[in-house]
Amino acid sequence: MLVRGDFLSVVLENNVIYCLLRKEGNITLASVDPELKIIKEKTKFEGKKGFILGVYQNGLLISVDDKLIHIENNEWKVVLKASRSTNVFWHACKVGGTIFIQEYGETPTGIYASQDFRNWERLVTNEKVDKSSKHFHYITYDPYRKWLIATLGDKNLTRVIVSKDLGKSWKPLYKGPWQFVPVVCLRDKLVFGMDSYIVRGGIGICNPENESWSFIFLKWRNKRSRFAQICDLKLLDNGLWVATFGTPQAILISKDLRAWYLVHVEGYSTQFNHYMNVSEGKGTLVCSTGESLVVFRKNELESLMLKTEPVMTSYSVHFPHLVNLKHKLKTIIRKVI
Repeated sequence: MLVRGDFLSVVLENNVIYCLLRKEGNITLASVDPELKIIKEKTKFEGKKGFILGVYQNGLLISVDDKLIHIENNEWKVVLKASRSTNVFWHACKVGGTIFIQEYGETPTGIYASQDFRNWERLVTNEKVDKSSKHFHYITYDPYRKWLIATLGDKNLTRVIVSKDLGKSWKPLYKGPWQFVPVVCLRDKLVFGMDSYIVRGGIGICNPENESWSFIFLKWRNKRSRFAQICDLKLLDNGLWVATFGTPQAILISKDLRAWYLVHVEGYSTQFNHYMNVSEGKGTLVCSTGESLVVFRKNELESLMLKTEPVMTSYSVHFPHLVNLKHKLKTIIRKVI
């Protein structure tokens, strides 16, 4: 099922679809029934960019332009502003009673924490992690190792950082050429979706026990897309992987992270689309694309793979260690200059 209409962000919670959509020059928070028949508009905000960061017992946390907004009992309040007017808050995670959010845009961007949705503390900036970085990409919590994990870019050396004390201190987990946005935490590994122009696309896999890395490099078989930059990545409860891509604007599924099958394509623009996100329900998968709201039944996804050929497959990158060395040398030279 598909509904057109500038849907920027979506979260499926307790069989209710919460979404942000751009309408008449404003950002509107709305709820939609699973059949996409009834759209109830709740609150309007002046703005152009928006993301739903989380649905919690005591309300919703959303980002509208440079403002972080807490909504409870149909009342809303701006609780934090980004360090720059052009920046946004893009991702969040909850650990116990503490919420962590990540800022995206022009440096400096920060990671912030709060226990009451009203008072926020900036824990670290991207510049403090790596002066050559531009911004944070993502933040999540690894429940198996009790780590906070953040990804960052661009044109820098430190790509992934972790905190083992809930944001008090951070250390690099990966330095190298491949950069990432989303992270999926599993019991035996960490899986990262690539966002890179050095290779066509791919997956990074970290063994947390010894912090070793392996990579699956991916390419589109359709020549209309040279790069495949992952915006969101999830392992569904039926064992399938789903990825949304900022470039091209598409939704793909996979069993093994190597062969990917097309579920929906919105376009082939080379401009990264930050609104490609996915939310999982009990039997339903809901995605926003910035232009559409798309709903799938999860039990139909596996049969789809039996009917089609993969549109994206793995390939070999020659001398990846040389690419890594070249990137490190470039980064060092930039810092010296």
